[in-house]
Order: sequence, then C-alpha cells, then structure tokens
Amino acid sequence: LASANQNMPQLDLNNSDIPSIKLSDDFQVGPFTLRDIYTVVLNEIKANKYVKSMDIDKFLFQLRRGDDHAVIAVAILTIFLGFIIYQGLSIIFSSPVQKKSQDQKSEEVEEPDPPRDFTIEQLRDFNGENGKPIYVGLKGEVFDVSKAADYYGQGASYHCFAGREASRAMARLSFEEEDLSNTNLDDLGPFEKSTLEDWYQKFKYYKNYPCVGRVSTPSVSRTFTFAELAKFTGTQTPVPEGRVDSPIYISINRKVLDVSYGGKGMYGEGGPYHLFAGKDASRALAKMSFGPECFVENTDLSDLTEKELKVLSDWEKKLVESRKYPIVGTLGTD
Repeated sequence: LASANQNMPQLDLNNSDIPSIKLSDDFQVGPFTLRDIYTVVLNEIKANKYVKSMDIDKFLFQLRRGDDHAVIAVAILTIFLGFIIYQGLSIIFSSPVQKKSQDQKSEEVEEPDPPRDFTIEQLRDFNGENGKPIYVGLKGEVFDVSKAADYYGQGASYHCFAGREASRAMARLSFEEEDLSNTNLDDLGPFEKSTLEDWYQKFKYYKNYPCVGRVSTPSVSRTFTFAELAKFTGTQTPVPEGRVDSPIYISINRKVLDVSYGGKGMYGEGGPYHLFAGKDASRALAKMSFGPECFVENTDLSDLTEKELKVLSDWEKKLVESRKYPIVGTLGTD
C-alpha cells in the first residue's frame, strides 16, 4: 500500500531501527493461525520493557482519574481479549455439519402455492386459528396478512376482518357483522369508495401482502345434462371474470360440485383425479375404481352394495362439508 501512494514514505525493510517480533524456534514455515498471532503478541507484551517497568498502582490511579492514555489502553485490551474469546468460542461450538445444514436451509426458498379461487365460506377458515394463515379479501382479491398477526390475529384489533371478504366493512370503517357478512358495494358513497381504495392500495402496494387468490360467488344452481356437465373440465376459455381458474364440475350423488375452488391441483389437468372432471364420479368413488365401466351416463345407483354406498356417502361428506366445494346444480336423470 505504501508503494502505491507516492505521498507516503517508502518502507525500508533492511532498516534495523524498525521494530520486529522474533518468532520462537517452535514456529515452522506454513499457515499462521489466530492462535499463533495470540501467542506471539502475548509473549511480546510480556517481554516488553515498558510493560515490565509498568507501575500497576500508578496505572490504576491514572485510570481512576480518567487519564486518556490509561482509558484507551484498557479499551484496546478489552476489545482484543473479547475478540480472542469470541474466536475461541466459535471454534469450540461451531460444527461443519451444522454450518452446512444452516447454509442449505437459508438457500431454500419455499415456493408459494399458486393463486386459487375461494368461496366466502371457504375463506372463513383462514382466520389464523388452528394453525391456518390469515387471509383478508379486498375488492375480490385475497391477501395473506399472516405477517401482520399483531393486527389481524386472534385477539387483535382487526381480527374481525380475518377470513372475510372485508371490502364493505373496511370501506365503512365498520366492525359490525351486518357489514362483515355483506359483500354488496353498490350502495357505497364516494367517501366510502375512496376509503376502500386506500385500504386496497395499502394492502397491495404499501404493505405488499401476498395475493393468494380471488374470492367469488359460484354460479347459480341449475340442472345439468351429461353433455352440459362434460363442458366443465377446467380447460374452457376464457376464464370467467373475477375468477382465477375456469370451473371444474364433477357430480356425486347427483350433486354437481365446482371443485376448481381450491381443487385444481387434484382435478385439473395433470391432477390425479382429472378423469373425474366433467363427469359423474359417483360410481367410480363408490367402487374406488377408475375403470371405464364406472363412468356410464346413468344416475341409477341401486346396484351398489351397502358398503359401496357407505363409501360414496363418506366421499360426499368430505367434498361438501370438509372441502366445502360449492354445489352449483344437480345432474338430471335423462
């Protein structure tokens, strides 16, 4: 560095007046570790004539009086010893295996689930309770506000918005159930619409809460023929306005369910149950079979055994009550 700057004096390594440290005979040519540095410095301090001649009582007296030189000397010694202790503890307690594992974990980034569709009823489950994340719906979009549990978690000030399509309530700055359970925005005034937009901008851009999907109301219930049911496989385009995915309908016990509300991974293209899409899956689920004989266009299930009917009932309960797939119609008998 000295030779790189012409304004600095050049260092003559042959000058005998330059202070030097003589290494003992124990040291050989090779890597010089922190422990070696510590040993050499400590021995040099012990051998230093000024240290040997130091009057400890005088030094302590100067330290008590706040002498600058004494204070600086103690500070430097404290920092040096702290550094040595820290390095020693690091060497003792560090494990190469643990360090490698920690580095791998820090590099692993969990990929978020793709956006999905929610019904109002499904969204209610995501209120931060029972280990679930905290979702809030605004203007049809669903935001994950789990990182703001201090505001939206159980017992917090805004917990009433958790698991809700809260547009109307937030627009009106209302905590009342009549606003929390009402998704109609047509009667909002200019001030309320402006307030809602402020909330939306805050969620989406200022707070950067992740958008995990959209909340919407399923189609009005109707009666389907087998031909009409077959059109809803999740591949139809364009995707309906306000939805993430195109509807996927399956029939079970003549109930037509839209399983695209959270079930695209199972019933959509590439999913294990995609062959059920657009079909009556009652017989296949009852018999636990994917054979072509189970996908006949016939709603008559009178030939099923008692055990098979029980299996079918359990599937219906799981899909309707547990998964909360919305019922969008019934399958006709013709």
